Amino acid sequence: MSSEERVYNVGRRLKFTLTEDHLIEEGSRGVNHWRQAWPLQQLSPEVESQAARPQGTMERVIGGVAILAVGLTVYFSDFNAKVPLLAPLLLVVGLIVMGRGLKTLRVETWTTIRKSDGAAATSFSHRDCNPRERGEFEEAFSETVRHIRRTRGADQ
Repeated sequence: MSSEERVYNVGRRLKFTLTEDHLIEEGSRGVNHWRQAWPLQQLSPEVESQAARPQGTMERVIGGVAILAVGLTVYFSDFNAKVPLLAPLLLVVGLIVMGRGLKTLRVETWTTIRKSDGAAATSFSHRDCNPRERGEFEEAFSETVRHIRRTRGADQ
């Protein structure tokens, strides 16, 4: 096994580096930047692709619709004359909450890398990935972890 590092850009702001002993994840989201490293001996060689909606999507959509309904009810009630800015505020909040839910309504696909004990180590969305680069990374990751486990006796 060579000691060279292999870098894979699996998203616009996410890259994985495979070294001889570690998987290093580096990414950024807004002003947040992170760098996480996992020893390859602690990771499972199997990568898992999953597809689902993000958690809480339907709750956000339903909550947004409920807030909009309350806003409309307040607007057409006698209460609107006493607190004239409440209805527009509720309508804006309802649109924001519902919009966030609608933004995540689409089913997402992502890859999960697990530790040897089955717990998730990291995952990344396929939305921003180059499919060829993602496939190369998954293949190289699996081969490298299998090699490490064979040569260092971690495959038990």
